[in-house]
Parts: sequence; C-alpha cells; structure tokens
Amino acid sequence: MGEPEQPVVAAVPPRKRRHLRPLYGWLVVAAVVAALAVARWAGLGPTFLDTARVESDIAEQFEARYDVGVEVDCPRRMGVAEGREHECEAVTADDEELTIVLTITDEDEVVYTWEIE
Repeated sequence: MGEPEQPVVAAVPPRKRRHLRPLYGWLVVAAVVAALAVARWAGLGPTFLDTARVESDIAEQFEARYDVGVEVDCPRRMGVAEGREHECEAVTADDEELTIVLTITDEDEVVYTWEIE
C-alpha cells in the first residue's frame, strides 16, 4: 500500500463582493426627492404669495385710496404664515419713496392687509 491519497483541492477564486452601499445611497436620495415632489404636488409644502399679483393689487388699492399711482416692488417668495410681515418698496407717481408693510392675516384663505410704514 502506498501513501494515502491526498484530497484534491481545487483553487477556486474567491467571489467578488459587490459593494451595494453606493447604490443604497442613491436609492435613498431618489426616495427623498420623490417624497418631496409628491408633498409639494399635494400642497403640503410651503405656500408663497404670487408676487406679481400682490404688487398689482397693492398698486390698484393704493391709487383708489390716495388718488395717485404707485409702482410697487415686493420680495420674491413671500411665505404665507399668519402674522408674518413682508416689506415692499414703492415709488409714487410724485416720486415719493415709501415702504409698504404687508401682513398675513389668514393663512388658510391667504388674506393679507397692507399699510404704509
């Protein structure tokens, strides 16, 4: 009898491990972006006043109240929250510079008042 047979061990290359961590990161980012888009579409995001419409409304009301034309310039992205104030700059047809303070009085119906500071 000879020597005992040695088991044959085949050299199998180790399996390459895929690193899925970067993929998971991108999936999380995509899920967050999709959730924000759906929330904004459903009206759950912040509400902003339509700046052009606010400027036009104030100018009309100002002219009716004071019998003089005015050009109004309000900031962009005026957030709607009850009690929140926004300042608009205005110049009358008589070249008088004014600051108009707009106050949100009802955030559900998006109602505001304004007065000259």
